[in-house]
Amino acid sequence: MSAEMLTNVSVAFIHTEPSFRSEGSSQTYLGETVTIYEEQGDWFKVRLEDGYEGWLCKFYVVEKPADWDNHEFYYHGDPISWIFSSPDDQSSHFRDITMLSKLPALAYEDQMVQVLLPDGKKGWIKKSPRPLFTEVDVERLKQTALSFLGTQYFWGGRSPKGFDCSGFIQTTFWLNGLQLPRDAYQQAEVGARVDEDYHTWQIGDLIFFTERSERITHVAISLGKGDFIHSSGYVKLNSVNPDHQDLYLEKYATTFTKTMRVL
Repeated sequence: MSAEMLTNVSVAFIHTEPSFRSEGSSQTYLGETVTIYEEQGDWFKVRLEDGYEGWLCKFYVVEKPADWDNHEFYYHGDPISWIFSSPDDQSSHFRDITMLSKLPALAYEDQMVQVLLPDGKKGWIKKSPRPLFTEVDVERLKQTALSFLGTQYFWGGRSPKGFDCSGFIQTTFWLNGLQLPRDAYQQAEVGARVDEDYHTWQIGDLIFFTERSERITHVAISLGKGDFIHSSGYVKLNSVNPDHQDLYLEKYATTFTKTMRVL
């Protein structure tokens, strides 16, 4: 089978097996198209828009209307917001939405936009449109990464509700116009390898780490001079530069394995 459906909640987990007991490995967003390839009980095997595959519970998706892609879309920009029942942010809210979502825009009123949800319901969001970039600006990329400081670590997460290390990387670059693969080991194959001397690392380079084996287990974004930002417990700053004592952690200085330039 092969069919398209729409995610009907703000964030739904993709699992490695058709069971909630299995590992959550990624996420899909409200309004995202998922392609169905297999069905087992209450589960679909799906492919996301970034090419990632896994199992998604049927509760979180609805059939995609034939005219869905013909709408003018609203791309949301705030990390997490409510969808309200009327064009008044003091009215009752009935669903939430994250900044990675897009929904058909039906009407605009003052500071609110009316959107169509995948299940046919209509609601209002405080306007915060997300710019759509086609080229990556390094300073803008840095500011996007820094805007997520403090966001908690969540295994399989790739949304402002929680990031794993590679989900943070993918989201930051995606918001700036570059689609990277989902997992760290896949991201490690993108771009050109950079000298291991951290003095040569530029803002936006990807730094990869490994522990107890040769397998890549972690990834961070270089901020230059050996400093980097990454999701580890929460999104934070660290460094492999011992001169930066307030950020330096020896663990990272001894476990980084390679750096890739993707810009």
